[in-house]
Amino acid sequence: MDWQETLERAIPHPPPAQLDPAALVADGKRLVRRRRLAVVAGSVAAVAAVVGIGAVVDPSRDHADPEPPIATRSTAEEEAPEVDIPLSDLAPVAYDFDTGETRFQKGWTEVDRLGALTTSDSLAVAVTDGEKTIYAYFPQPDDVSFTDASRTAKDFRTWARELPDHLPDTTWEAGGRLSVGGSGWKIVREISNPFGYDAPWDSVGAVIEREGLEEWLFFRQSQTALSLAPDGGSTYAIPGQTIDDWLTSIEKSDRTAYRPNDRNLGEPAITHAVEFSGSTLVPTEDGVKILEQVADPDINDSFTADTSQTAAARITVEGEEQYVLVQEKESATRTKNVSWAFAYHLRPAPYAEDRGPVSLEDFAAIVRRNNGPKGGPWA
Repeated sequence: MDWQETLERAIPHPPPAQLDPAALVADGKRLVRRRRLAVVAGSVAAVAAVVGIGAVVDPSRDHADPEPPIATRSTAEEEAPEVDIPLSDLAPVAYDFDTGETRFQKGWTEVDRLGALTTSDSLAVAVTDGEKTIYAYFPQPDDVSFTDASRTAKDFRTWARELPDHLPDTTWEAGGRLSVGGSGWKIVREISNPFGYDAPWDSVGAVIEREGLEEWLFFRQSQTALSLAPDGGSTYAIPGQTIDDWLTSIEKSDRTAYRPNDRNLGEPAITHAVEFSGSTLVPTEDGVKILEQVADPDINDSFTADTSQTAAARITVEGEEQYVLVQEKESATRTKNVSWAFAYHLRPAPYAEDRGPVSLEDFAAIVRRNNGPKGGPWA
């Protein structure tokens, strides 16, 4: 059997590696809340959905394009912990979804309440201290909003019933400006590139407001992937914090969770740039340089199955850096063994300081993590 011809007939376009989704892990601070906020770049309306303190991810993204910092997906997305905001004059009421109990800051009393706004457990409560009235909205255990009633002309019950139907319509793409429309939302403050990304990455943060209801949000995107929706998150304004505190906490947790050797790889492609000569990889084409190589990389069992030798290398092809995995298999129809080589591109990191080459050991670990014990285009 001619393995090279068989491979190219069977998979002219090799399948993508099974990449881990771009998930962001919260840093453990109780008040760093994030909701998933999806937008289509430049045109289609955003839809905000509560996903809790865990990951912020857009599952529709094409994994062949660059992604922001990643870490292991948090189970908090499935079981979001309940928000624990201390009672104060800024947050004068708390609601326990498990028991149905409401607690009030000293000096504050309930004026009215309205339940079953979006689910059987959601709740809106109006409270007062005799001088100020606050409307509180508890849509999910992991989210809560507080609004000064003097900032809206609507009575409490009208305000509460309208809340679930008035989501912001948001558009943004890297390098551009944020816009928000629908149901009276307006941008109060826009923050350019709050995460300090280096080109081609960009980010944006904003405070948006509608009749006293304030939300904070952020988006991020690579300018090399403008055809894809940016990903991001939002939260109702957190009492006692500012959006700057919130964005700083998210950026800090991203840098903590993200390590250069966690960077994902693009789809592998068959390459003829290198092959074995004896036990060493050598270039087979002009413009190819082998910067480093290692024998027998630790990938998985399917990569080494039925091979006579394997290797990993970091190479350049016409100046473009690639990582390659190479197998040599015995051929039944040729006097010379057949080399299969798979080329990967390492995706650019959002931070310039993390864009240096990874070691071949770390490269092997990324491939191993993405493919599992038996997966890969060679399987």
